[in-house]
Order: sequence, then C-alpha cells, then structure tokens
Amino acid sequence: MRAARLLGELEALAEKLGVEVFYERLPSCRSGLCRVNEKYFLFVDRALPEDAQVDVFISALSRFPLDDLQVLPYVREIFESQQP
Repeated sequence: MRAARLLGELEALAEKLGVEVFYERLPSCRSGLCRVNEKYFLFVDRALPEDAQVDVFISALSRFPLDDLQVLPYVREIFESQQP
C-alpha cells in the first residue's frame, strides 16, 4: 500500500480513536502523541517524508486497543506486528 493511502487510513483510524491530528512544522521538537486531560493530540511534522509520518502514526496509535474498531486487514496486520 502506498504511503499516501496508508496515511489516509491512519488518519481515519485516529479520528475513530478520538485522536486529533495536527500537521505542523516542528523545527525544535519531535512528532508524537500528547495527552491533555483526557484528550489526545497527535503532532506530525509535515516536513517529514510520508514513510516517516506513517511511522509516527503507527507508534502513536499502537497504544490504543483496536479490537472493537473496523480496520482494514492490512492496517490491522501492521499494528499486530508491532506488539511484543
């Protein structure tokens, strides 16, 4: 699956999980998941290549349970391969 399409699927998954995604220039910090009170935010450096952005999403969203969500089999396999 192309990185651009996979990013779209991961963005949709983030929305289902209630994670708000922001693409910003982050010159002095890294991309990642942030929690404020009970709300989650994912900051992604828009200067990163798409493959690196995919890695940011996978790293952040792998912390959430996906059991009850409808996820494409290919995307689910990616997350299952990340678990220990």
